[in-house]
Amino acid sequence: MVLFSAFYPDSVLKIGNSHFHFPALPVASLLFAVISFFALRKSVHFYILNLLAFTIVFLIIGVMGYDWYVMEIGALFFGMGLASGIAMNKSANDITKLFIEGAKDIFSAAFIVGIAGGIIIILTDGKIVDTIMYGLSQSMQNVGKETSLGIMYSIQTFLNIIIPSGSAKAALTMPIMAPFSDLIGIARQSTVLAFQFGDGFTNMITPTSGVLIGCLGIAKVPYNIWFKYIWKLILVLIIIGFLLMLPTLYFNINGF
Repeated sequence: MVLFSAFYPDSVLKIGNSHFHFPALPVASLLFAVISFFALRKSVHFYILNLLAFTIVFLIIGVMGYDWYVMEIGALFFGMGLASGIAMNKSANDITKLFIEGAKDIFSAAFIVGIAGGIIIILTDGKIVDTIMYGLSQSMQNVGKETSLGIMYSIQTFLNIIIPSGSAKAALTMPIMAPFSDLIGIARQSTVLAFQFGDGFTNMITPTSGVLIGCLGIAKVPYNIWFKYIWKLILVLIIIGFLLMLPTLYFNINGF
């Protein structure tokens, strides 16, 4: 951290379109050193908690100031694990064994995430999703605005089950939905809202969501048990989402 502070004494932190200079690394490193000194005098467990807290701090600095992503974030947490093992006076062999034991807990979840990703690739590259989208879009002809918006919402909700990626689903559906909403007189804001609600609620129940399946795997909660527990709440949220969209049909909203 001393070397990093020497090489990068000033960080350019980006928040939205704003940029500001701040000596983030030197300040964070100094605070970590001072707080760690007092934490170690109390207990090694306090030091490890402090290490975790400042790992999050350095993560925020790295993401905002240096465009860190999965590789850098993974390396940061890997370093935290090594530092924690050393702090607990563990040998290299012990640290390796503990790392492997921890990896065992998430291996099954990672494997399932890979299988789910394969399903999505087959549906996308095989043009299966395109066919489904074309067929569903035909059902919106010659119906009222309320029904059309409801069908859009249903399509987005259904597709979120097989395509949990919001960006991929937007790239697939919005080029069709946006012009169609213009033709039937629905504001594009309503179409975007249908996309957002359809993309959000079923994330807690879709079996192809890597995040959901991974979390359930780590928590050792079977998917069928989770489904039985959460499906009523998801249904209520879907209904509330549709009711919240209806007023947008009657607002005087300019297109974009």
